Amino acid sequence: MLRVNCVDIEAEKDYLNHKLPETGKNKAIFASWYGRYKDFADSYRRMRRAMLKLKDWAATNCPPLLQSLSPGLGWMGSESIPVRELLSVTSNSLEMRDFIIAYHLHDGQNRRSRRFEDYGLFGTYECYGEFCSVLWLPSRMLQIMKFGSFNVLIFALCPESLNYLGIVVACPEEFSKYTLNHVVEMQQGTCRYRDMGLFGDFFTSYVDRLVEGHYDVYDNRISLMPNRGPNTSTSIVRGIKTTVSAMFCAQPATSRRLYRYQVTFELVSVEALGYPSVQLKSRAWLMHYSNGQFTQTRGDGVVGSHPVLSEKEPYFRYCSLAQEEIDQEMLVGFEGDFTMVPGSLKKPLGPKFTLPVTHVVVPVPVELM
Repeated sequence: MLRVNCVDIEAEKDYLNHKLPETGKNKAIFASWYGRYKDFADSYRRMRRAMLKLKDWAATNCPPLLQSLSPGLGWMGSESIPVRELLSVTSNSLEMRDFIIAYHLHDGQNRRSRRFEDYGLFGTYECYGEFCSVLWLPSRMLQIMKFGSFNVLIFALCPESLNYLGIVVACPEEFSKYTLNHVVEMQQGTCRYRDMGLFGDFFTSYVDRLVEGHYDVYDNRISLMPNRGPNTSTSIVRGIKTTVSAMFCAQPATSRRLYRYQVTFELVSVEALGYPSVQLKSRAWLMHYSNGQFTQTRGDGVVGSHPVLSEKEPYFRYCSLAQEEIDQEMLVGFEGDFTMVPGSLKKPLGPKFTLPVTHVVVPVPVELM
């Protein structure tokens, strides 16, 4: 029963100071745990399972992330000032109890050392020299920001890019049914956001996707770009795996919408390719908009480069961006292809061929006017 309820037996023994006799100790531990958590019991079970799953995954896939997790705040009835402040900003509502328990178990990520600043729990990306790492903030750094008539409690932030995640703690009545207590992806100075659902659903599903491999890990850093799902495209042609993913990026410049997309080429079979190497020649994109219209673009190489794939260097990955004026129709998806030359551009060994990119759905933000 203790294990079913994710009770940390050793922690409970410490809490009880080992003063109970061995006979009946587990019952006493469970009674103590249930008495302390009361209405938080369901949230505790749910979030502890997610945290244990996260820690098991990080121990193998992302050790610096695991090391960056700060100790928990302890039980909500303690004398901890951050706990009381956390309760005051969340109002101890039923929908926010998962959020409170998350801080009970781990008080965000350690920000006192620059050692962990590149290992954001909620992902990183690098594009044209801009590096973004969305860190889980410790309780002492929680703040409520005002966006028009919306108040948002910020719990994850990239200080450089001001990309962040927050929870709507106050909003107009007409929005409350759909937005109040929901996690939103937003940025200071913009009226655009993405609704990520209630915190418990957002956090547990995110951990599940990490464990299932929906996000790549490079140099112990979780990528913000998914590698599967509705905002991605994957194909394998001539032994080359092409993965494309897209994300919406809120930005301070309110006159434009900004999207980032990532492309990964992986040579998975030299035998299927039939040549020792292959070089990228050009790209073509077909952009779809909300009014049913589309535009086509073509270009030489990618990000100023013509990458070569070979058995010795089978990977190439790049991140680029697309943007549009706010008064234009909204980008909703894109598709395209890459033209490849066997051997190299200077010494082709065979006829060129294309790597297709099937339709990628672009995450569309909500516009607050």
